[in-house]
Amino acid sequence: MQKNVLCERDERVALTTLFEDFSVILQDCDDNNVKARIKNALQEMNDTTMYMVIGEEKVGKTSLINAVFENVFKASGEMIGDICEYRWGEQEFTTPIKEGFQKRFLASEELKGLSIVDTRGLECINKESFQKISEMAQKCGAIFVVLDVKRVNSPKVWDVIEKFPEKRMLFFLTKCDLVTKDDLDRSIDKIKVYMNESNISATVFPISLSETEKIPGVATIDNVRLHIKNQLIGENPILSKQRENIKEVKSLLAELHNSFALRKEQYHSDAEILLEINRSMDSYIVNHKTTITDFIDNLAIEINKDIDSYEEEIISKLDPYKIKERFQRKEDFEDYLNMVNENYKNMMNESINRKTIEAIKSCLHDLEIVFQEAVGYFNTRENILELNDRFYGSLSNSRKQMVVQTKNAVMETGEFYKTLNEASETLFLQIWEARKKYDAQIRNRKALSTIVGGGAGGTLGALGGLAIGASASGAATGAVSAAAGAVGVTTGAGTLAGIGTVAGTLVGGVALIALVGIGFIVGTVLINSIAKAIFDPRSASKLNEVTARCIEQFKEEVNHTRVKMIEQVSTQISSIFENELTSVDSCFTEFRMSINIDEKKLPIIEQRLLETEKLINAIDQM
Repeated sequence: MQKNVLCERDERVALTTLFEDFSVILQDCDDNNVKARIKNALQEMNDTTMYMVIGEEKVGKTSLINAVFENVFKASGEMIGDICEYRWGEQEFTTPIKEGFQKRFLASEELKGLSIVDTRGLECINKESFQKISEMAQKCGAIFVVLDVKRVNSPKVWDVIEKFPEKRMLFFLTKCDLVTKDDLDRSIDKIKVYMNESNISATVFPISLSETEKIPGVATIDNVRLHIKNQLIGENPILSKQRENIKEVKSLLAELHNSFALRKEQYHSDAEILLEINRSMDSYIVNHKTTITDFIDNLAIEINKDIDSYEEEIISKLDPYKIKERFQRKEDFEDYLNMVNENYKNMMNESINRKTIEAIKSCLHDLEIVFQEAVGYFNTRENILELNDRFYGSLSNSRKQMVVQTKNAVMETGEFYKTLNEASETLFLQIWEARKKYDAQIRNRKALSTIVGGGAGGTLGALGGLAIGASASGAATGAVSAAAGAVGVTTGAGTLAGIGTVAGTLVGGVALIALVGIGFIVGTVLINSIAKAIFDPRSASKLNEVTARCIEQFKEEVNHTRVKMIEQVSTQISSIFENELTSVDSCFTEFRMSINIDEKKLPIIEQRLLETEKLINAIDQM
């Protein structure tokens, strides 16, 4: 099927792509006026090129439309109202008539970008329809004035077209195959006289819509189409309408290139800072994992030693004859065994926590160095993006605020670690407990900020750097104050071999929460069972046998406890350090996030800029 030159849309496709690409590029743009211009340009792309045909009844208006727009659509010729506009639509639909006007949407792809208006004979329409036709004429790319070759002096037609835009009019003489060459020439001369009287200058096309072969002096439809394309609507009518927008896009593109180069340079500068921070953190993680693994292994050895001592101590107390001599009642013996049990539990708690605190302090000292290095990176950071940049000025300001907030959080965190590293054991536990509560508050605040759309700064203080005081001493003092009322003595009602996750120790009247806690070494139920067996009157004749059985039972329970205790203490210690690393990483969350976003967006923007340049060059060639 031959392409109709009136529905070629290469320019429309190119321009739509251009403005859509530019809209993507301008997503981060601060200039709302520019965004609005591009948006309006896109909307203008939906404007159609309108063609309208007018004339008296039975002169061949609809037939002319169908001939000119062959392969595009076919007008039905059945008009209920005075004016019918044909347009493209995803589904075929005809609107109700309103004041003599209706629209018919046709699912013909070739009709995209076109609007074709058919009218009833001018002698048959009312005043309101005349007014509508006059309004539509001002928007038309071409107006087809159709006259019967035998009735070129139609007063109604000439009265109407006197007010039309003459440069958009074309005159068609129909039924030329029904007259002689002389009659045709006389009709053309008459039209020129009327045009001169009405001050109209337009081209006249004698045509025959009923003959397929060429008639001398009669124009072909192909010639008509080419004339419309070249002389009326132009080779690229959409480009003509969008000339100012295209000119602005060219100017904006030059500015964007410069601005984008600054943004890209800022990204590479900040990415290098993040790379250095990541290197420090990666090195710390490798070293710290080795340290913690060694620490847990050594702690397991210490626990085994303490368990062995505990086992020997308890077994030494299970001489049935000495028990009978020292204790009159079973309950007294139970209390004694539970007291020994509790003493060992407290001793081991104290030992494990002391060693854990020492390990934490060592790791925190190394973390303090990492944070000091990070502060140094932020201190020397270049502000490459310009605040007065037309496109990314607000991005520069946002980045600057984000870096300042991250730097402050890093400084406070480093000071906090220094405070913990230098604190006594008592003060360390107080600060640590207060810090956990503070971190929970920060997390809740961040979550709420995220829900309500909070921006930069959501992670400020996420790690710690207790925001109670401005200095290390202020932070420590605030932490101690927050910890002063902490509740935490855990008392025993556990199961066999139960390991408590928190154990309390009373120091100076303040309840301290231990980092790692052993709830029970051997459960109360087993202790009571041993005491009951030894003091059972029925076992007097075979006391040694009963005692031996109790000792074996005790050893089995101790061995079970030993494995469970080492496993759970190791898990708790590992969890402490893993949680710490998670908190540490959150200090850099927003800085890392902004860099990751640009890492993904910059290549896309750069590609769009290149594509836009190519499109503009292609459009220039059109």
